[in-house]
Amino acid sequence: MAGQRSDLTFGANRAKRIEPLLDPTASDELDRQILEFSLRYDPQTGLLNHHAFQNALAAHLRSIQPGEEVALIWIDLLNLRKEFSLLGWTGAEALARRIAETLRSVVDDDALLGRFGARSFLVAMGAYKLGKYGRRRVQDVIDMLTPQRPRDEATEPEVATGVAFFPSDTASADDLVRFAGLAAARASYIKSRIVVAFHPRMNSLIVRDHLLEVEMRKGLDQGQFHMVYQPKVDLMTGQVLGAEALIRWNHPDLGAIPPSEFIPVAERSDLIHRIFEFGLRTTLEQAREWRDLGLALPLVAVNASAANLRADDSPRMVRSIMENIPIAPTQLELELTESLAFEDEELFTQRMRQLRAIGVRVAIDDFGTRYTGFNVLRHLPLNTMKIDQCFIRGIDRCPDMLALCETIVAMGRQLKLRMVAEGIEERGELEVMRKIGCEAGQGYLFQRPVPADEFTAFMREWPERMREFGFEYFPGLFETDPIYAVG
Repeated sequence: MAGQRSDLTFGANRAKRIEPLLDPTASDELDRQILEFSLRYDPQTGLLNHHAFQNALAAHLRSIQPGEEVALIWIDLLNLRKEFSLLGWTGAEALARRIAETLRSVVDDDALLGRFGARSFLVAMGAYKLGKYGRRRVQDVIDMLTPQRPRDEATEPEVATGVAFFPSDTASADDLVRFAGLAAARASYIKSRIVVAFHPRMNSLIVRDHLLEVEMRKGLDQGQFHMVYQPKVDLMTGQVLGAEALIRWNHPDLGAIPPSEFIPVAERSDLIHRIFEFGLRTTLEQAREWRDLGLALPLVAVNASAANLRADDSPRMVRSIMENIPIAPTQLELELTESLAFEDEELFTQRMRQLRAIGVRVAIDDFGTRYTGFNVLRHLPLNTMKIDQCFIRGIDRCPDMLALCETIVAMGRQLKLRMVAEGIEERGELEVMRKIGCEAGQGYLFQRPVPADEFTAFMREWPERMREFGFEYFPGLFETDPIYAVG
């Protein structure tokens, strides 16, 4: 690989090499050198292009002596699209050149440097997988890409980085590149600021994700998905305030696949929009059926992911479905993930205002997992804040968590929001949340998520069961609804 640095020098200083050839008699030689350069190098950065890097890597790996190792680092430049949107192609390429220049300055002369497509940069350098010094060298390279900087300087690169090692992970140059790419994809998914090392399980996860995506498309067409419902209970009176609708997938061969597994796959494709539409339509139709039965359920809640909200037509789609299923807009509450407020406050606010204009209620889900500040929340047109279950679990035995939840509830009151405690599973948790003034709650203590027919049965039985939780039965609170009539 010692010769590659001179190639890069040729790439970086190609104008000096070509200048003597600016002679009409040397035009053929000039064309030849330009063609040769374009076949091997990325024109903006002077780094080896995809094919040249693969060839150089394969040749180098063949020359490795026993006991030596090579780290293949894959760096994805995450904010290249944002830079393009702000400053155009010139700004995006300037950011890419900064990455290339930094890499040249921090790696050894015998390292291979390449650029794959617009946003991916690769480095092949000597480093040992099991040695702390080797791993530290890899991380040091990445740390140099994102230094602290004054505000008036250029955009700071945002990167996701993976690494794979030869021969520890594979003896194949092609697989080494692929494995490093898988690790980088994992780093991007978990939003890791440190380098993620390849693990064989990542390969099986990719295969599994592809299988789930294919089967999900079939399942949505074949009726494999259904909704289950969990009640939200007023913690002061015991009245059922509504139901949260949750999607479930029962595959004929793979069995029950949890949302925690298939939703992330759907979010990386267009399937998340089909899932949201299915969930919304099914839930509203069920709410109408409950209404026709005489079941007075004040609201039904449906989850929307950040990917759903980023779609420009999401408010129009909600409006269209509600026009076809006659139900009061205020009876629908959309639970929006806190992550989008954290990542794009402006878009999050815009979508909520569009939904509120339709008449739909809006809740922020899993509050506390992304530390959205009070200054952000007070500008959002919210109706409800749901406290994540990680704060509720064992709160009756944890004074620190109790103090934190008291602060969250007080903040919600200041913002005039309905506060809902998620994941109440024990009587002690119920008593604490009731004591600190949390208005509503849901969890297995009251009822696990169940299909619509079982939820109807729960509603019939609740007037008697509510006494188990310290709620008083108030005559007239339920009997006015035919669903609670005896028999």
